[in-house]
Amino acid sequence: MGLSDITGVFSRYFVVGFFLPAYIALVSLWLTASSAFIPNSLEQHSQGSQILILGAVALVGALALSGLSYYIIRVLEGYPLERARSWFFFRTWYRGAMWLQRRRYDQLTNKRDDQKRTPGERGNAMWCLDKWFPKDSQKLLPTRLGNAIRAFEQHANTRWGLDGVTIWPRIEAMLSSDEREPEVDARTNLFVFINGSVGAFLVGIALIVDKALNHPSPGSRWPLYLIPLILAYVLYRAALGPTLDWGDAVRSSIDLHRLELYEKLGVRSPRSFSDERRLASKVTYALLYGDPLLPDELWRSPAGPNGPDEEPKKTCFPAWIRRRLVRNA
Repeated sequence: MGLSDITGVFSRYFVVGFFLPAYIALVSLWLTASSAFIPNSLEQHSQGSQILILGAVALVGALALSGLSYYIIRVLEGYPLERARSWFFFRTWYRGAMWLQRRRYDQLTNKRDDQKRTPGERGNAMWCLDKWFPKDSQKLLPTRLGNAIRAFEQHANTRWGLDGVTIWPRIEAMLSSDEREPEVDARTNLFVFINGSVGAFLVGIALIVDKALNHPSPGSRWPLYLIPLILAYVLYRAALGPTLDWGDAVRSSIDLHRLELYEKLGVRSPRSFSDERRLASKVTYALLYGDPLLPDELWRSPAGPNGPDEEPKKTCFPAWIRRRLVRNA
């Protein structure tokens, strides 16, 4: 895959994941809002020109969505709600959301540990716990999306001892274009639904304001204005599938490239599984804080994979035979 293909992947990521949801939201608002809500300067142009202008505005909106994508994801993960739980209204909301997540987590845990259930049922519960929830119940977040993302963020922590959030930018830098493409595709699909949900929510709010100020409708018609808000929730739920695909791509990349990460950092290779967890703990601490640096005994020496004091390979020949072989050579 060449440079042009890589550029095509990332342009598709922006166009499909950000521009199209913004453009569809603007066109939907343009078609459904009253004339009093549409700016007069826009209505002065022909219909074709209006569509082009909406495209230009959508491009600006897509750039804004791209720049705010990290914060949008954080909001949908539930972090602001978690921080605002000390306030009365948000505390009630937070407790209700956490109750729903803990109930689902406990149901899956009980099914996994129930010896009376079939191996298939227990295995499915174990799979759901691994994909949808973090290993530690104390780290649950108040939203489904937040727990699904936290589950794969902590995959490297629980399996290899590495901090997933810390090492992922370094692992990602080592991926080839072919290896990176599944992760980009998953994030593209994710942001199609996420930005579509944000767009539908904003359109719903705008229509409610428009109808309330410009064309008050009978009370029986007001529930119709909730359709965009319902659609926003449906799109949010649809984003959970691509989130699992994104997590699978990140998990597999870490599993396959973690040893390469040690090599790139100049650290010796792990000698065993338990040794890898001890090594990973020190590497993670050094990458997170930079001090203290890695000890010298972890350095990958050019003399051998196990350091400068690596013992030579033993042979089955006696010493006098080895000396004669050396002289004859």
